[in-house]
Amino acid sequence: MSMENIANPPVDKQVVQQKDDDEINLMDLLLVIAKHNRLIFKLMVVAVILSALIAMSLPKKFTAKVTIMPPQQSQSSAASLMLGQLGGLGALAGGVGSKGASELYVTMLKSRFVANRLIKRFKLMEQYNLEYMETARSALSSNTDILINKDSSISLEFVDKDPIRAAEIANSYAEELNNLVLSIANKEALGRKLFYEKQLAEVKIALNKAELEMKVFQENNSVFGVGGGGSPFGAANGGIPKAQFEFAKLFREVKFQETMLAVMAQQVTTATLDAAKDTTSVQVLDSALTPELRSSPKRAMIVIFAVLLAFFVGIIWAFIKEAGERAGQNPEQTERMNLLKRYFLRGC
Repeated sequence: MSMENIANPPVDKQVVQQKDDDEINLMDLLLVIAKHNRLIFKLMVVAVILSALIAMSLPKKFTAKVTIMPPQQSQSSAASLMLGQLGGLGALAGGVGSKGASELYVTMLKSRFVANRLIKRFKLMEQYNLEYMETARSALSSNTDILINKDSSISLEFVDKDPIRAAEIANSYAEELNNLVLSIANKEALGRKLFYEKQLAEVKIALNKAELEMKVFQENNSVFGVGGGGSPFGAANGGIPKAQFEFAKLFREVKFQETMLAVMAQQVTTATLDAAKDTTSVQVLDSALTPELRSSPKRAMIVIFAVLLAFFVGIIWAFIKEAGERAGQNPEQTERMNLLKRYFLRGC
């Protein structure tokens, strides 16, 4: 091998040819685009006009936002008590912390109870021109966006054509959530009240029975009371140990039933007060204000998207047109184009 070959190794001709082909192909692409630039430009102009007309014809929509914070265990005792009165759901929320309480409130916000109340309150079936409640609930849900933030607060956004109604419905979500929480809590408190009233009545009967038995035993055994040490005194003939034991047993039963009577009476009073409560448990951090600026349609984005789409469609159309022109100059390509047309016509 000569020194010249070592100094100048042979260059692969295929690599050089491939590079030349790539440059030629890229140049061909640019030439095709430049050749049909008027076609592409006209499509873009048409896209601008049509998209602008469509964007202007779309109805304006406004978004109102309300922020809600569910009650925390570290908050006021009334709020914590209200969360505890939710029964199993409240226990679940309290067991997993504020995040669980937020998820519980989101579920309640999406409930049929809240949706039906809002639909009837704002006559949304007439506003949306709907016939069925199911479709009205779907429309309400599609215009509502609920999100749990990192701090466990709940952001609720409602979209409507009327900015005033958008704010009113967003705030009404919080009101109806509070009504639902109070309704559940009051039902639970009423159930406790009925339960403890039943227990109280049974304790009264048991107490009357115990007092009557002790009175009869006192009369039959000449026992008048209990001394400081807890033993009966005044028994006939100095007292009989068996009589002392029985009287002490009856006395303890009376005291036990008296204690149970006081406890049940206190529970009935507490449950009665809880059932009568009508306080606000849902805390609204930021009420929804009437939006001044529309949230949609995004007219500029619509026009930009339409222009980009028209640009790419124009490029594709230019290459198809260029391919057709070249096929007309090549008999072999013309035959293939005719064969392709026949296949398509046969398939139709």
